[in-house]
Amino acid sequence: MGTAGQLIVRRYRLVRALGQGRTGLVWEGRDTLLDRPVAIREVLLPPHLSETARLRLVQRISREARQAERLRHPHIAAVYDVAEEGDTPFVVTELVPSRSLDGVVSGDGPLPPAEAARIARTVLSALTHAHAAGVRHGDVRPANVLLAHDGRVLLADFGVTAPATDPAFARDPVPGSPPVGRGTETYLAPERAAGGPRTVAADLWSLGATLHLAVTGSPPTGQEPLEDVPGELREVLTGLLAREPRRRIDAETADRLLAEIEPPAPPRPVRRGPGRARLVTGIAAAVVVACVVGGWAVGGWAVLRPGGENRAGAGAVTSPEVSAPVSPSASASASGQPTRRLKLKWHTSGAGWRAGVPRGWTREDRPYSTTWRSRDGEAAFTVEVTAQRGTDPLAALREAEEILRPDAKTYRKLRLRAVTGEQGASADWEFTWTPRKASARDHLAKGVEYHQYRRVISTGTTTSVLTWTTPAAGWDALRPTLVRVLSLFQPPPLVPTPSAA
Repeated sequence: MGTAGQLIVRRYRLVRALGQGRTGLVWEGRDTLLDRPVAIREVLLPPHLSETARLRLVQRISREARQAERLRHPHIAAVYDVAEEGDTPFVVTELVPSRSLDGVVSGDGPLPPAEAARIARTVLSALTHAHAAGVRHGDVRPANVLLAHDGRVLLADFGVTAPATDPAFARDPVPGSPPVGRGTETYLAPERAAGGPRTVAADLWSLGATLHLAVTGSPPTGQEPLEDVPGELREVLTGLLAREPRRRIDAETADRLLAEIEPPAPPRPVRRGPGRARLVTGIAAAVVVACVVGGWAVGGWAVLRPGGENRAGAGAVTSPEVSAPVSPSASASASGQPTRRLKLKWHTSGAGWRAGVPRGWTREDRPYSTTWRSRDGEAAFTVEVTAQRGTDPLAALREAEEILRPDAKTYRKLRLRAVTGEQGASADWEFTWTPRKASARDHLAKGVEYHQYRRVISTGTTTSVLTWTTPAAGWDALRPTLVRVLSLFQPPPLVPTPSAA
């Protein structure tokens, strides 16, 4: 067992024990290399295991943690690393100053239905992201839902929950160690409790059980109807808590039902200053930056908070905004097509950013980004904004480049450099590439060469990623529009108002 002050793999220092879970101890720690606080889970392997069983379990823990490292989402407590010291696995994660949902309910009582729906919908967005990446949580419960002191809602313990229900970890608590939260078994779906595998449907049942505790103060009993549940939540909870997985509602249906309960965002005041209009508000919930360029889908690498639906209007663009000048390269494969600048309209996001976007293009709202696509579906402009502080734009783009290269049949870098501007530290990456395989989601065709311009802007409180993509053959025709669109973008204001917290 670790001790306070111990240095793990010559990098992570154990500061103090925070509590004990079924799989081991949770420590407050320090990453001495990056000089940042972290949480460290020390996985205490049962001493009775054979060497073969122990090795298999360590490999499983490492595999699950590595999979979780790929998850980058504003409402997932990030997994940073997994290390082994003295035959003991340690999983290093984001340290979140927070209260757990079960702690809040235990101390303050059940939540109002609208607040519980907001939290459940946020957790659902994290699960949906993980499920899309092929990762199942397996231990969704109130103890793993963190209500951060800065206003965020996060789902914790991705990558460390897989062994939580392994019989090998049945143990008595360490004397004197504070409990981390309520038991795993209470929130397991019926098929999981019977020994079934982790599935999307099982995670959704556990979300329903967590929501049940949030509004009633106790987990579900398995009895129907749900008479102790507030009426507005009865439909969504009945759907999530169906005993048969095939009768359970899916994530999309659950999100729709929860959205009907969640209160709308308050109106956002606008203040006009000399020469420009600025939206005076902030992001409704703090978010963390992440790199989610999966495979070769290069529509962007950061994520926008769920719930950042675009509520404000789309008036005509009438005046330019100050920004660094850009001059995207002419396409090497241009076919001499005429160039023209498309008419633009304003779009103001509920998260506080503002963009001029081509009129007539179709808007696609995804949980973490907003994309406008041309009528023919070939050209696209995507905006993704997070509340990440201190991002190095150039380093972020270089990392994205390394992720792209293996999955591009051809790749040609046209520029990758830092740029100056009044909005904050910025960097631009322009390149052409041919994907190895098609992607219906991102409207990319196999064997077609594409041209992309990506800009990362880091302000004092946010990171914005702007991505413009067209087939290489059609790049020049839209280049004047790209220049205009980049010059008009406004990141969220630096200081959030209390109503947006």
